[in-house]
Order: sequence, then structure tokens, then C-alpha cells
Amino acid sequence: MFELNDDIIKQKIVADLNEYVMSQKQVADFLNMEPTTVAKIVRERKIDALYVFNPDSYRKVQLFYRKDVEEYKEKLMAYRALRIKK
Repeated sequence: MFELNDDIIKQKIVADLNEYVMSQKQVADFLNMEPTTVAKIVRERKIDALYVFNPDSYRKVQLFYRKDVEEYKEKLMAYRALRIKK
């Protein structure tokens, strides 16, 4: 009985993660930049990680809230459009 419920819970978690969360690589692809550039904008606090696995390690894994990334992209595109007009 619990195994079936666990499977349903796992499926729900995976569906929610796919809908609301992005990895650093997915963010880089979405913003059309290198993952190292994403790390730089995180250090500059232009975008915040939702959760960080192994925060004290150089091999940490960062997860980002998709809406935050989408909002940052809108600002980034507006900034790039202004730079092109000048």
C-alpha cells in the first residue's frame, strides 16, 4: 500500500521539479550563456539559487526557481535591446 503512494508522491515531486525548478546548466541554456557566466551572476546576486546541494564544496549543485530565471531573462533582454539602440 505504501509503495504505491510513494510512487505517486515521487511522480508528483518530479513533475513539480520539472515545472518550477531549473539546474544551472538549464539556466545557462535558457539565457544563452555559459554555466560559468551563470555562476558569476549568482555571485553578483543578480539571481539567487533556490537551493544549493553541498554549499561548501566547489562541486555544489544549484537549483533555481524558474520564474526568477524567466524574470531575469526579461530584464536581460531589455538591457541588451537598450545597448543595441545606442
